[in-house]
Amino acid sequence: MAPPRTALVLSCVLIGCLAQPDPDLLGPRVIADDLGVPAVEVSVVPTFTLDFSEPLDPVTVHGGAVAIVPWEEVGDCRLTPLCEQGICARGRCVEPPLSTSARRELDEGSFVASIPLSLTVEDSPAGPASRLRIRPLRPLSAHVHHSLIIGASLRDRGGAPLVDDIGERRAWSRDFTTAGVGSGGPEPALRWPRPGQEAVPTNLAAVELTVFPPVPLPQPEAAITLEAEDGGLTALLLGPEPCPGWVPGTCLRMRPSAVLRPGVRYRPAGGTLIDRAGRRATLSSLEGETWFSTGDGPDDAPPAATVSAALRGRCLVTTIIGEETLAATLSVDGRARTVVLPAGWGSVGVAVEPRPAGEAVSWSLQLVDLAANLGEHAGSLEADAGLDPTLPRLAITEVLANPAGPEPDAEFVELWLDPAASQPAELAGLILSDRDFTELLAAWEAGDDLPGDPLPTATMQPGQRALVVASGWAPALGDDPPPPSDTPILVVDASLGSGGLKNAGEPLSLWIAGDEGPVLVAGYGDWIDTGASAFSGRSVVGEGDGCDLADRWRPHPQGRSGPGLAP
Repeated sequence: MAPPRTALVLSCVLIGCLAQPDPDLLGPRVIADDLGVPAVEVSVVPTFTLDFSEPLDPVTVHGGAVAIVPWEEVGDCRLTPLCEQGICARGRCVEPPLSTSARRELDEGSFVASIPLSLTVEDSPAGPASRLRIRPLRPLSAHVHHSLIIGASLRDRGGAPLVDDIGERRAWSRDFTTAGVGSGGPEPALRWPRPGQEAVPTNLAAVELTVFPPVPLPQPEAAITLEAEDGGLTALLLGPEPCPGWVPGTCLRMRPSAVLRPGVRYRPAGGTLIDRAGRRATLSSLEGETWFSTGDGPDDAPPAATVSAALRGRCLVTTIIGEETLAATLSVDGRARTVVLPAGWGSVGVAVEPRPAGEAVSWSLQLVDLAANLGEHAGSLEADAGLDPTLPRLAITEVLANPAGPEPDAEFVELWLDPAASQPAELAGLILSDRDFTELLAAWEAGDDLPGDPLPTATMQPGQRALVVASGWAPALGDDPPPPSDTPILVVDASLGSGGLKNAGEPLSLWIAGDEGPVLVAGYGDWIDTGASAFSGRSVVGEGDGCDLADRWRPHPQGRSGPGLAP
Protein backbone atom coordinates (compact mmCIF):
# COMPACT_ATOMS: atom_id res chain seq x y z
CA MET A 1 0.00 0.00 0.00
CA ALA A 2 1.38 3.42 -1.11
CA PRO A 3 2.28 5.96 1.57
CA PRO A 4 -0.40 8.67 1.99
CA ARG A 5 1.85 11.44 0.60
CA THR A 6 2.74 9.43 -2.49
CA ALA A 7 -0.92 8.63 -3.08
CA LEU A 8 -1.81 12.33 -2.86
CA VAL A 9 0.78 13.29 -5.49
CA LEU A 10 -0.38 10.48 -7.78
CA SER A 11 -3.97 11.60 -7.40
CA CYS A 12 -3.06 15.21 -8.29
CA VAL A 13 -1.34 14.05 -11.44
CA LEU A 14 -4.33 11.94 -12.45
CA ILE A 15 -6.93 14.67 -11.84
CA GLY A 16 -4.86 17.65 -13.10
CA CYS A 17 -3.78 19.30 -9.86
CA LEU A 18 -0.50 20.29 -11.47
CA ALA A 19 -0.41 23.63 -13.42
CA GLN A 20 -1.30 23.22 -17.15
CA PRO A 21 0.01 25.46 -19.99
CA ASP A 22 -2.46 28.13 -21.15
CA PRO A 23 -3.95 27.38 -24.60
CA ASP A 24 -3.11 29.92 -27.43
CA LEU A 25 -6.50 31.49 -28.01
CA LEU A 26 -5.23 34.75 -29.56
CA GLY A 27 -4.96 34.65 -33.36
CA PRO A 28 -2.19 36.06 -35.54
CA ARG A 29 -2.08 39.74 -36.39
CA VAL A 30 -0.13 41.75 -38.93
CA ILE A 31 2.70 43.56 -37.15
CA ALA A 32 4.49 45.06 -40.18
CA ASP A 33 3.98 45.68 -43.90
CA ASP A 34 5.93 47.45 -46.64
CA LEU A 35 3.14 49.30 -48.45
CA GLY A 36 3.92 52.72 -47.03
CA VAL A 37 1.52 55.57 -46.30
CA PRO A 38 0.26 56.79 -48.66
CA ALA A 39 0.88 53.86 -51.00
CA VAL A 40 0.97 55.58 -54.39
CA GLU A 41 2.90 54.99 -57.60
CA VAL A 42 3.20 51.33 -56.66
CA SER A 43 4.68 49.08 -59.36
CA VAL A 44 2.10 47.22 -61.45
CA VAL A 45 4.02 44.04 -60.53
CA PRO A 46 4.47 44.61 -56.79
CA THR A 47 5.72 42.22 -54.14
CA PHE A 48 4.12 42.92 -50.77
CA THR A 49 5.69 41.59 -47.57
CA LEU A 50 3.63 41.15 -44.39
CA ASP A 51 5.04 40.04 -41.04
CA PHE A 52 2.76 38.31 -38.52
CA SER A 53 2.93 38.04 -34.77
CA GLU A 54 3.21 34.23 -34.84
CA PRO A 55 3.56 31.30 -37.25
CA LEU A 56 0.76 30.80 -39.77
CA ASP A 57 -0.95 27.60 -40.77
CA PRO A 58 0.17 27.38 -44.44
CA VAL A 59 -2.96 25.41 -45.31
CA THR A 60 -5.06 28.55 -44.70
CA VAL A 61 -2.89 30.74 -46.95
CA HIS A 62 -4.53 30.52 -50.39
CA GLY A 63 -6.35 32.56 -53.02
CA GLY A 64 -9.67 32.24 -51.26
CA ALA A 65 -8.35 34.14 -48.25
CA VAL A 66 -5.94 36.67 -49.82
CA ALA A 67 -6.94 39.06 -52.60
CA ILE A 68 -5.91 42.16 -54.53
CA VAL A 69 -9.05 43.91 -55.74
CA PRO A 70 -9.29 46.98 -58.03
CA TRP A 71 -11.72 49.70 -56.99
CA GLU A 72 -14.64 50.52 -59.27
CA GLU A 73 -14.67 53.81 -61.19
CA VAL A 74 -17.88 55.75 -60.55
CA GLY A 75 -17.06 59.28 -61.74
CA ASP A 76 -14.57 61.88 -62.94
CA CYS A 77 -12.63 64.18 -60.59
CA ARG A 78 -9.93 65.56 -62.90
CA LEU A 79 -11.17 69.11 -62.41
CA THR A 80 -12.12 68.84 -58.72
CA PRO A 81 -11.02 66.62 -55.84
CA LEU A 82 -14.63 66.12 -54.79
CA CYS A 83 -16.68 63.03 -55.61
CA GLU A 84 -20.37 62.39 -55.08
CA GLN A 85 -19.46 58.73 -54.50
CA GLY A 86 -16.23 57.22 -53.21
CA ILE A 87 -12.88 58.99 -53.21
CA CYS A 88 -10.78 60.78 -55.84
CA ALA A 89 -7.72 58.84 -57.05
CA ARG A 90 -5.76 59.92 -60.14
CA GLY A 91 -8.64 61.96 -61.50
CA ARG A 92 -11.17 59.17 -61.06
CA CYS A 93 -13.92 58.81 -58.49
CA VAL A 94 -13.63 55.26 -57.16
CA GLU A 95 -15.30 53.22 -54.47
CA PRO A 96 -14.59 49.85 -52.84
CA PRO A 97 -15.79 47.03 -55.09
CA LEU A 98 -16.45 44.26 -52.55
CA SER A 99 -19.94 43.59 -51.31
CA THR A 100 -20.71 42.36 -47.81
CA SER A 101 -21.10 38.82 -49.15
CA ALA A 102 -17.71 38.99 -50.92
CA ARG A 103 -16.02 40.11 -47.70
CA ARG A 104 -17.75 37.26 -45.89
CA GLU A 105 -16.30 34.85 -48.47
CA LEU A 106 -12.81 36.20 -47.77
CA ASP A 107 -13.37 35.64 -44.05
CA GLU A 108 -14.51 32.11 -44.83
CA GLY A 109 -11.64 31.42 -47.26
CA SER A 110 -13.96 30.83 -50.24
CA PHE A 111 -13.45 34.05 -52.23
CA VAL A 112 -12.99 33.62 -56.01
CA ALA A 113 -10.46 36.25 -57.08
CA SER A 114 -10.08 37.75 -60.55
CA ILE A 115 -6.37 38.49 -60.01
CA PRO A 116 -4.26 35.34 -59.50
CA LEU A 117 -1.57 35.68 -56.85
CA SER A 118 1.67 34.01 -55.84
CA LEU A 119 1.61 33.46 -52.05
CA THR A 120 4.79 32.41 -50.24
CA VAL A 121 5.08 31.74 -46.51
CA GLU A 122 8.58 32.33 -45.08
CA ASP A 123 10.36 32.58 -41.75
CA SER A 124 10.82 35.96 -40.07
CA PRO A 125 12.30 37.28 -36.79
CA ALA A 126 8.92 36.53 -35.20
CA GLY A 127 9.38 32.84 -35.89
CA PRO A 128 8.97 30.20 -38.58
CA ALA A 129 6.20 30.64 -41.17
CA SER A 130 5.39 34.15 -39.92
CA ARG A 131 6.11 36.16 -43.09
CA LEU A 132 3.86 36.26 -46.17
CA ARG A 133 5.00 37.50 -49.58
CA ILE A 134 2.27 38.38 -52.08
CA ARG A 135 2.83 38.98 -55.78
CA PRO A 136 0.34 39.13 -58.68
CA LEU A 137 1.06 36.64 -61.45
CA ARG A 138 0.55 39.33 -64.09
CA PRO A 139 0.73 43.15 -64.05
CA LEU A 140 -2.11 45.00 -62.38
CA SER A 141 -4.06 47.71 -64.18
CA ALA A 142 -2.04 50.91 -64.39
CA HIS A 143 -3.08 54.06 -62.50
CA VAL A 144 -5.85 52.23 -60.63
CA HIS A 145 -6.72 52.23 -56.92
CA HIS A 146 -6.57 48.73 -55.37
CA SER A 147 -7.06 47.04 -52.01
CA LEU A 148 -4.90 44.26 -50.60
CA ILE A 149 -7.13 42.22 -48.28
CA ILE A 150 -6.26 39.34 -45.93
CA GLY A 151 -9.41 37.55 -44.82
CA ALA A 152 -10.01 36.46 -41.23
CA SER A 153 -9.93 32.86 -42.44
CA LEU A 154 -6.12 33.06 -42.20
CA ARG A 155 -5.18 31.12 -39.06
CA ASP A 156 -2.24 30.24 -36.86
CA ARG A 157 -1.07 26.70 -36.20
CA GLY A 158 -3.46 26.42 -33.29
CA GLY A 159 -6.43 27.28 -35.49
CA ALA A 160 -7.02 30.80 -34.15
CA PRO A 161 -8.18 33.29 -36.84
CA LEU A 162 -6.59 36.60 -37.88
CA VAL A 163 -7.24 39.42 -35.40
CA ASP A 164 -6.75 43.17 -35.29
CA ASP A 165 -4.66 45.16 -32.81
CA ILE A 166 -7.27 44.83 -30.05
CA GLY A 167 -7.66 41.09 -30.51
CA GLU A 168 -10.94 41.02 -32.45
CA ARG A 169 -11.41 38.66 -35.38
CA ARG A 170 -11.15 40.94 -38.41
CA ALA A 171 -9.80 41.05 -41.96
CA TRP A 172 -6.71 43.20 -42.63
CA SER A 173 -6.52 45.55 -45.62
CA ARG A 174 -4.39 48.30 -47.15
CA ASP A 175 -5.12 50.49 -50.17
CA PHE A 176 -2.64 51.46 -52.87
CA THR A 177 -2.58 53.09 -56.31
CA THR A 178 -0.52 51.66 -59.13
CA ALA A 179 1.97 53.53 -61.28
CA GLY A 180 2.01 53.51 -65.09
CA VAL A 181 2.27 50.73 -67.66
CA GLY A 182 5.71 49.14 -67.61
CA SER A 183 6.49 50.13 -64.02
CA GLY A 184 7.02 46.45 -63.27
CA GLY A 185 9.09 45.70 -66.38
CA PRO A 186 8.58 45.66 -70.16
CA GLU A 187 5.09 44.62 -71.29
CA PRO A 188 5.20 43.43 -74.93
CA ALA A 189 2.11 43.88 -77.10
CA LEU A 190 1.41 42.79 -80.66
CA ARG A 191 1.83 45.18 -83.56
CA TRP A 192 2.31 42.60 -86.35
CA PRO A 193 0.21 40.47 -86.60
CA ARG A 194 -2.42 42.95 -85.48
CA PRO A 195 -4.06 42.32 -82.10
CA GLY A 196 -7.05 40.04 -82.57
CA GLN A 197 -6.03 39.02 -86.08
CA GLU A 198 -7.30 35.64 -87.24
CA ALA A 199 -6.17 33.14 -89.88
CA VAL A 200 -2.49 33.99 -89.40
CA PRO A 201 -0.36 31.54 -91.42
CA THR A 202 1.45 28.91 -89.40
CA ASN A 203 4.71 29.80 -91.17
CA LEU A 204 4.59 33.28 -89.67
CA ALA A 205 7.94 34.87 -90.51
CA ALA A 206 8.15 37.61 -87.90
CA VAL A 207 6.31 39.18 -85.00
CA GLU A 208 6.58 42.88 -84.19
CA LEU A 209 6.04 43.88 -80.57
CA THR A 210 5.67 47.33 -79.06
CA VAL A 211 7.46 47.52 -75.72
CA PHE A 212 7.18 49.92 -72.81
CA PRO A 213 9.37 50.96 -71.18
CA PRO A 214 11.91 50.91 -74.03
CA VAL A 215 14.62 48.28 -73.86
CA PRO A 216 18.32 48.62 -74.66
CA LEU A 217 19.61 46.94 -77.79
CA PRO A 218 21.31 44.78 -78.85
CA GLN A 219 20.13 41.78 -76.82
CA PRO A 220 20.84 39.01 -79.35
CA GLU A 221 20.12 36.16 -76.92
CA ALA A 222 16.88 37.60 -75.52
CA ALA A 223 13.62 35.76 -76.10
CA ILE A 224 9.91 36.31 -75.58
CA THR A 225 7.51 33.43 -74.99
CA LEU A 226 4.66 33.07 -77.47
CA GLU A 227 2.12 31.39 -75.23
CA ALA A 228 -0.67 29.14 -76.55
CA GLU A 229 -4.14 29.60 -75.08
CA ASP A 230 -4.82 25.84 -75.08
CA GLY A 231 -1.86 25.24 -72.78
CA GLY A 232 -0.07 23.22 -75.45
CA LEU A 233 3.36 23.65 -76.96
CA THR A 234 4.57 27.25 -76.88
CA ALA A 235 7.03 28.97 -79.20
CA LEU A 236 9.83 31.44 -78.58
CA LEU A 237 10.37 34.74 -80.33
CA LEU A 238 14.09 35.19 -80.97
CA GLY A 239 16.61 37.70 -82.31
CA PRO A 240 15.11 41.08 -81.35
CA GLU A 241 15.82 43.86 -83.85
CA PRO A 242 14.40 47.41 -84.08
CA CYS A 243 11.23 47.79 -86.13
CA PRO A 244 11.90 49.94 -89.21
CA GLY A 245 11.09 53.59 -88.59
CA TRP A 246 10.63 53.24 -84.82
CA VAL A 247 12.70 54.73 -82.03
CA PRO A 248 15.13 51.93 -81.07
CA GLY A 249 13.90 49.86 -78.16
CA THR A 250 10.22 50.82 -78.49
CA CYS A 251 9.30 48.23 -81.11
CA LEU A 252 11.01 44.89 -81.71
CA ARG A 253 10.91 42.59 -84.70
CA MET A 254 11.46 38.94 -83.69
CA ARG A 255 11.27 35.60 -85.48
CA PRO A 256 9.31 32.57 -84.21
CA SER A 257 11.50 29.63 -83.23
CA ALA A 258 9.26 27.12 -85.01
CA VAL A 259 6.22 26.71 -87.23
CA LEU A 260 3.11 27.46 -85.21
CA ARG A 261 0.27 25.02 -84.65
CA PRO A 262 -2.91 25.54 -86.71
CA GLY A 263 -6.11 26.79 -85.11
CA VAL A 264 -4.47 28.09 -81.91
CA ARG A 265 -4.59 31.49 -80.18
CA TYR A 266 -1.20 32.89 -79.18
CA ARG A 267 -0.15 35.82 -77.00
CA PRO A 268 3.25 37.35 -76.18
CA ALA A 269 4.09 36.63 -72.54
CA GLY A 270 7.22 37.10 -70.44
CA GLY A 271 10.77 36.36 -71.41
CA THR A 272 14.45 37.11 -70.95
CA LEU A 273 14.31 40.53 -72.60
CA ILE A 274 15.24 43.20 -70.02
CA ASP A 275 14.84 46.96 -69.72
CA ARG A 276 17.49 49.44 -68.58
CA ALA A 277 16.63 48.72 -64.95
CA GLY A 278 17.36 45.01 -65.48
CA ARG A 279 13.71 43.98 -65.18
CA ARG A 280 12.56 41.09 -67.32
CA ALA A 281 9.65 41.25 -69.75
CA THR A 282 6.34 40.16 -68.29
CA LEU A 283 2.91 39.19 -69.50
CA SER A 284 0.82 42.31 -70.11
CA SER A 285 -2.01 43.37 -67.83
CA LEU A 286 -5.44 41.99 -68.62
CA GLU A 287 -6.56 45.10 -70.53
CA GLY A 288 -3.23 45.26 -72.38
CA GLU A 289 -3.25 41.61 -73.41
CA THR A 290 -3.01 40.93 -77.17
CA TRP A 291 -3.73 37.73 -79.09
CA PHE A 292 -3.69 36.39 -82.63
CA SER A 293 -5.07 33.13 -84.02
CA THR A 294 -3.45 30.86 -86.57
CA GLY A 295 -5.29 29.56 -89.61
CA ASP A 296 -5.33 26.12 -91.18
CA GLY A 297 -1.72 26.04 -92.34
CA PRO A 298 1.15 27.83 -94.11
CA ASP A 299 0.96 30.54 -96.77
CA ASP A 300 3.43 30.29 -99.66
CA ALA A 301 1.74 32.58 -102.22
CA PRO A 302 2.85 36.16 -102.92
CA PRO A 303 0.34 38.78 -101.78
CA ALA A 304 -2.38 39.66 -104.27
CA ALA A 305 -3.37 43.32 -104.21
CA THR A 306 -4.77 46.07 -106.40
CA VAL A 307 -2.50 49.12 -106.38
CA SER A 308 -3.06 52.64 -107.69
CA ALA A 309 -1.01 55.82 -107.33
CA ALA A 310 -1.83 59.53 -107.37
CA LEU A 311 -0.31 62.89 -106.44
CA ARG A 312 -1.92 64.91 -103.63
CA GLY A 313 -0.12 68.20 -103.36
CA ARG A 314 3.50 67.39 -102.50
CA CYS A 315 2.70 63.76 -101.65
CA LEU A 316 2.64 60.64 -103.80
CA VAL A 317 0.02 58.28 -102.38
CA THR A 318 -0.45 54.64 -103.27
CA THR A 319 -3.78 53.01 -102.49
CA ILE A 320 -3.69 49.27 -101.80
CA ILE A 321 -6.65 46.89 -101.73
CA GLY A 322 -5.59 43.49 -100.42
CA GLU A 323 -7.02 40.37 -98.85
CA GLU A 324 -4.52 40.04 -96.00
CA THR A 325 -2.43 42.08 -93.59
CA LEU A 326 0.50 43.63 -95.46
CA ALA A 327 3.57 45.67 -94.68
CA ALA A 328 3.66 48.23 -97.50
CA THR A 329 6.93 50.06 -98.22
CA LEU A 330 6.71 52.93 -100.70
CA SER A 331 9.90 54.48 -102.12
CA VAL A 332 10.02 57.85 -103.94
CA ASP A 333 13.00 60.14 -104.56
CA GLY A 334 15.22 58.08 -102.27
CA ARG A 335 12.73 58.32 -99.39
CA ALA A 336 10.81 55.32 -98.07
CA ARG A 337 7.96 54.77 -95.65
CA THR A 338 6.53 51.51 -94.30
CA VAL A 339 2.95 51.18 -93.08
CA VAL A 340 1.22 48.05 -91.77
CA LEU A 341 -2.15 47.73 -93.51
CA PRO A 342 -5.05 45.48 -92.50
CA ALA A 343 -6.95 43.43 -95.06
CA GLY A 344 -9.09 45.68 -97.22
CA TRP A 345 -8.30 49.26 -98.19
CA GLY A 346 -5.23 51.20 -97.09
CA SER A 347 -2.72 53.77 -98.26
CA VAL A 348 0.88 54.83 -97.85
CA GLY A 349 2.41 58.12 -98.96
CA VAL A 350 5.84 59.71 -99.37
CA ALA A 351 6.65 63.40 -99.87
CA VAL A 352 7.99 64.27 -103.32
CA GLU A 353 10.70 66.78 -104.16
CA PRO A 354 9.41 69.80 -106.15
CA ARG A 355 9.89 69.66 -109.92
CA PRO A 356 8.50 71.28 -113.07
CA ALA A 357 5.10 70.17 -114.33
CA GLY A 358 5.30 67.18 -116.65
CA GLU A 359 8.51 65.78 -115.19
CA ALA A 360 8.38 62.10 -114.20
CA VAL A 361 7.87 60.99 -110.61
CA SER A 362 8.88 57.34 -110.31
CA TRP A 363 7.79 55.14 -107.43
CA SER A 364 8.16 51.54 -106.24
CA LEU A 365 6.12 49.58 -103.73
CA GLN A 366 6.93 46.39 -101.85
CA LEU A 367 4.18 44.38 -100.18
CA VAL A 368 5.17 41.74 -97.62
CA ASP A 369 2.66 39.42 -95.95
CA LEU A 370 2.88 37.67 -92.59
CA ALA A 371 4.76 34.73 -94.09
CA ALA A 372 7.34 37.07 -95.71
CA ASN A 373 5.99 36.47 -99.22
CA LEU A 374 6.89 39.46 -101.42
CA GLY A 375 4.91 41.37 -104.03
CA GLU A 376 6.43 44.26 -106.00
CA HIS A 377 4.82 47.12 -107.90
CA ALA A 378 6.25 50.17 -109.65
CA GLY A 379 5.11 53.06 -111.79
CA SER A 380 5.58 56.66 -112.80
CA LEU A 381 3.42 59.80 -112.66
CA GLU A 382 3.76 63.22 -114.26
CA ALA A 383 4.38 66.12 -111.91
CA ASP A 384 1.46 68.56 -111.69
CA ALA A 385 1.06 72.10 -110.39
CA GLY A 386 1.21 70.88 -106.77
CA LEU A 387 4.94 70.15 -107.22
CA ASP A 388 5.77 73.57 -108.68
CA PRO A 389 9.15 74.58 -107.17
CA THR A 390 7.89 78.15 -106.70
CA LEU A 391 5.15 77.08 -104.26
CA PRO A 392 5.93 77.59 -100.56
CA ARG A 393 6.80 74.33 -98.80
CA LEU A 394 4.26 74.92 -96.05
CA ALA A 395 2.48 72.32 -93.94
CA ILE A 396 -0.41 72.42 -91.48
CA THR A 397 1.15 71.00 -88.31
CA GLU A 398 -1.35 71.73 -85.52
CA VAL A 399 -5.10 72.35 -85.31
CA LEU A 400 -7.01 73.40 -82.18
CA ALA A 401 -10.71 73.01 -83.02
CA ASN A 402 -12.01 72.38 -79.49
CA PRO A 403 -10.28 74.99 -77.31
CA ALA A 404 -10.64 75.36 -73.58
CA GLY A 405 -11.14 79.09 -74.17
CA PRO A 406 -14.03 80.80 -75.97
CA GLU A 407 -15.02 79.73 -79.46
CA PRO A 408 -14.27 80.62 -82.18
CA ASP A 409 -11.76 83.14 -80.80
CA ALA A 410 -9.38 80.61 -79.19
CA GLU A 411 -9.18 78.31 -82.23
CA PHE A 412 -6.03 78.26 -84.33
CA VAL A 413 -4.32 76.55 -87.25
CA GLU A 414 -0.53 76.32 -87.17
CA LEU A 415 1.57 76.58 -90.34
CA TRP A 416 5.19 75.46 -90.58
CA LEU A 417 7.67 76.22 -93.33
CA ASP A 418 9.96 73.31 -94.13
CA PRO A 419 13.46 74.04 -92.76
CA ALA A 420 14.83 72.67 -96.05
CA ALA A 421 12.96 75.31 -98.06
CA SER A 422 15.34 77.22 -100.32
CA GLN A 423 13.74 80.60 -99.65
CA PRO A 424 11.24 82.38 -97.37
CA ALA A 425 7.53 81.94 -98.07
CA GLU A 426 5.35 84.86 -99.12
CA LEU A 427 1.84 84.26 -97.79
CA ALA A 428 -0.05 86.79 -99.90
CA GLY A 429 -2.45 84.95 -102.20
CA LEU A 430 -2.82 81.87 -99.99
CA ILE A 431 -6.34 80.95 -98.87
CA LEU A 432 -7.40 78.71 -95.95
CA SER A 433 -10.71 76.86 -96.44
CA ASP A 434 -12.58 74.48 -94.17
CA ARG A 435 -13.23 72.16 -97.11
CA ASP A 436 -11.61 69.01 -98.43
CA PHE A 437 -9.58 69.83 -101.53
CA THR A 438 -11.69 67.54 -103.72
CA GLU A 439 -14.72 69.68 -102.78
CA LEU A 440 -12.86 72.81 -103.84
CA LEU A 441 -11.96 71.25 -107.17
CA ALA A 442 -15.57 70.20 -107.75
CA ALA A 443 -16.80 73.71 -106.90
CA TRP A 444 -14.28 75.28 -109.29
CA GLU A 445 -15.26 72.89 -112.09
CA ALA A 446 -18.91 73.81 -111.47
CA GLY A 447 -18.08 77.51 -111.74
CA ASP A 448 -18.91 78.25 -108.09
CA ASP A 449 -17.10 80.74 -105.88
CA LEU A 450 -14.55 79.03 -103.65
CA PRO A 451 -14.92 79.64 -99.89
CA GLY A 452 -12.00 80.54 -97.67
CA ASP A 453 -10.06 83.13 -95.68
CA PRO A 454 -7.20 84.90 -97.52
CA LEU A 455 -4.05 85.04 -95.44
CA PRO A 456 -2.61 88.48 -94.73
CA THR A 457 0.55 89.67 -96.42
CA ALA A 458 3.45 88.24 -94.45
CA THR A 459 6.74 86.39 -94.86
CA MET A 460 7.78 83.19 -93.10
CA GLN A 461 11.36 82.00 -92.76
CA PRO A 462 12.41 78.34 -93.20
CA GLY A 463 11.71 76.41 -89.99
CA GLN A 464 9.36 79.09 -88.68
CA ARG A 465 5.86 78.42 -87.30
CA ALA A 466 2.92 80.82 -87.58
CA LEU A 467 -0.66 80.81 -86.26
CA VAL A 468 -3.74 81.49 -88.36
CA VAL A 469 -6.38 82.90 -85.99
CA ALA A 470 -9.67 84.78 -85.95
CA SER A 471 -9.85 88.49 -85.16
CA GLY A 472 -10.96 87.83 -81.56
CA TRP A 473 -7.91 85.72 -80.72
CA ALA A 474 -5.61 86.75 -77.88
CA PRO A 475 -2.73 84.90 -76.14
CA ALA A 476 -3.78 82.49 -73.37
CA LEU A 477 -7.53 82.79 -73.84
CA GLY A 478 -9.16 80.67 -71.17
CA ASP A 479 -6.81 77.86 -70.15
CA ASP A 480 -5.18 77.49 -73.59
CA PRO A 481 -1.41 78.11 -73.48
CA PRO A 482 0.01 81.08 -75.42
CA PRO A 483 2.57 80.76 -78.23
CA PRO A 484 6.13 82.06 -77.92
CA SER A 485 6.19 85.83 -78.14
CA ASP A 486 8.00 85.84 -81.51
CA THR A 487 5.43 83.59 -83.25
CA PRO A 488 3.87 85.34 -86.29
CA ILE A 489 0.10 85.78 -85.82
CA LEU A 490 -1.92 85.73 -89.06
CA VAL A 491 -5.34 87.24 -88.39
CA VAL A 492 -8.08 86.45 -90.89
CA ASP A 493 -11.86 86.92 -90.53
CA ALA A 494 -13.99 86.99 -87.38
CA SER A 495 -13.74 83.19 -87.39
CA LEU A 496 -11.74 80.44 -89.03
CA GLY A 497 -13.60 78.89 -91.95
CA SER A 498 -17.37 79.17 -92.13
CA GLY A 499 -18.33 80.33 -88.64
CA GLY A 500 -15.42 78.68 -86.83
CA LEU A 501 -14.13 75.13 -86.67
CA LYS A 502 -16.42 72.37 -85.45
CA ASN A 503 -15.41 70.92 -82.09
CA ALA A 504 -15.12 67.48 -83.68
CA GLY A 505 -12.81 68.95 -86.32
CA GLU A 506 -13.20 69.41 -90.05
CA PRO A 507 -10.99 69.19 -93.14
CA LEU A 508 -8.77 72.13 -94.00
CA SER A 509 -7.12 73.12 -97.28
CA LEU A 510 -4.47 75.78 -97.79
CA TRP A 511 -4.46 76.65 -101.48
CA ILE A 512 -3.57 79.23 -104.09
CA ALA A 513 -5.33 80.08 -107.33
CA GLY A 514 -3.64 78.67 -110.42
CA ASP A 515 -4.18 78.97 -114.16
CA GLU A 516 -6.13 75.70 -114.19
CA GLY A 517 -7.92 75.94 -110.87
CA PRO A 518 -6.94 75.85 -107.20
CA VAL A 519 -3.55 74.37 -106.31
CA LEU A 520 -3.15 72.58 -102.97
CA VAL A 521 -0.29 73.81 -100.78
CA ALA A 522 -1.12 71.98 -97.52
CA GLY A 523 -4.06 70.23 -95.89
CA TYR A 524 -5.56 68.43 -92.93
CA GLY A 525 -7.98 65.59 -93.67
CA ASP A 526 -9.88 65.71 -90.34
CA TRP A 527 -8.37 62.39 -89.31
CA ILE A 528 -9.10 62.64 -85.57
CA ASP A 529 -12.46 63.32 -83.90
CA THR A 530 -11.85 65.97 -81.23
CA GLY A 531 -15.46 66.43 -80.15
CA ALA A 532 -15.24 64.49 -76.88
CA SER A 533 -14.89 66.37 -73.60
CA ALA A 534 -11.46 64.78 -73.13
CA PHE A 535 -10.29 66.84 -76.14
CA SER A 536 -11.26 70.19 -74.65
CA GLY A 537 -8.11 72.27 -75.02
CA ARG A 538 -6.24 69.44 -76.75
CA SER A 539 -5.04 69.91 -80.30
CA VAL A 540 -4.03 67.47 -83.01
CA VAL A 541 -0.51 67.61 -84.43
CA GLY A 542 0.97 66.46 -87.73
CA GLU A 543 4.43 65.49 -88.91
CA GLY A 544 4.57 68.29 -91.47
CA ASP A 545 6.44 66.29 -94.10
CA GLY A 546 4.11 67.28 -96.95
CA CYS A 547 1.83 64.23 -96.76
CA ASP A 548 -1.61 64.67 -95.21
CA LEU A 549 -2.54 61.09 -94.31
CA ALA A 550 -3.99 59.49 -91.18
CA ASP A 551 -0.66 57.98 -90.10
CA ARG A 552 0.89 61.48 -89.95
CA TRP A 553 -1.52 62.82 -87.26
CA ARG A 554 -2.01 62.23 -83.53
CA PRO A 555 -3.50 63.97 -80.49
CA HIS A 556 -1.09 66.38 -78.83
CA PRO A 557 1.15 64.14 -76.67
CA GLN A 558 1.00 66.53 -73.69
CA GLY A 559 -2.80 66.54 -73.57
CA ARG A 560 -3.09 70.23 -74.47
CA SER A 561 -2.14 72.51 -77.34
CA GLY A 562 1.33 73.86 -78.12
CA PRO A 563 0.96 76.81 -80.48
CA GLY A 564 4.19 77.83 -82.16
CA LEU A 565 6.11 74.90 -80.67
CA ALA A 566 7.12 71.47 -81.92
CA PRO A 567 5.17 68.80 -79.96
